[in-house]
Amino acid sequence: MNPDQLRAIIRQTLVELLAPAPRRALVVFTGGLLGFDECLGGLRALADEGVALDVVQTPSARRILDQHKIGALGLPQVDDHLVANHQMLIAPTLTANVAAKVSHGIADCLASNLFSEFIMSNRLVVASSTAVSPDEAPKRSIYPEMPSGYAELLRANLTALTSFGVRLARSQALARTALAAFDRRDAAHKDALIAQGIPAQALAACAAPAIPAPAPRPHGGGVSHRATRVTDTRREPAPRGPVTGAPSTLKLISQGVVQKLDPGSCLAIRPDTKVTAAARDMAASRNIQITVVV
Repeated sequence: MNPDQLRAIIRQTLVELLAPAPRRALVVFTGGLLGFDECLGGLRALADEGVALDVVQTPSARRILDQHKIGALGLPQVDDHLVANHQMLIAPTLTANVAAKVSHGIADCLASNLFSEFIMSNRLVVASSTAVSPDEAPKRSIYPEMPSGYAELLRANLTALTSFGVRLARSQALARTALAAFDRRDAAHKDALIAQGIPAQALAACAAPAIPAPAPRPHGGGVSHRATRVTDTRREPAPRGPVTGAPSTLKLISQGVVQKLDPGSCLAIRPDTKVTAAARDMAASRNIQITVVV
């Protein structure tokens, strides 16, 4: 083994260490109707960002929530390995009943038991407060004369959940909150590696060199046409490995696109392609180079 081969092995090892863990979340639907329609859009956004979502429903959710709308998400419904296979629990329709149980350490039903397991395992938990909080418009519109003492009880339960590490958000902000939680987890992982003695110079060296795009080949009438690796943001998978062809035809590079790339690879894009801030952060954390090709 020569020095160049050794350096390549070290670089690849560091890249694998720095690569964030897969983003897989369990979505638990309980029977809260408030904010239900809004949360569906957030779940679609998470799936578009590359988060793998599995669904489980409580009996009340199956009775109360529109099953056609849940089915339209196209997410697999699971009934085993609910904790071990997921890094995050998402409760898009948290009810006051479940919030009260969890805040007092009661785990006697599917939803409260899942909350308990994820919290005690120090896994990520994100929940919508829309159906619980007396300070949000949906709840106030239904119960405008709620006694102050009862409203304070609901607030106290939500405060307890927050103290357990649960990230609460309005239904409209569910996706943003979940992605931010994943980002913080990945950043903490990288910081831990640095704290263990991996120098910043070594981390920077993980980036693979940019791979130039090959010269275009003439095709029909002397017009150059370049092959693309990705043609549709929803149906075609993002390119894996170094992009050696011409730039992708994607108009928007999201975090989900970058999540599917191999660490240390290079993604070529066109000058008019938009790249989200989350996608750039993900690329930096995985040593993926995004190169504009004219």
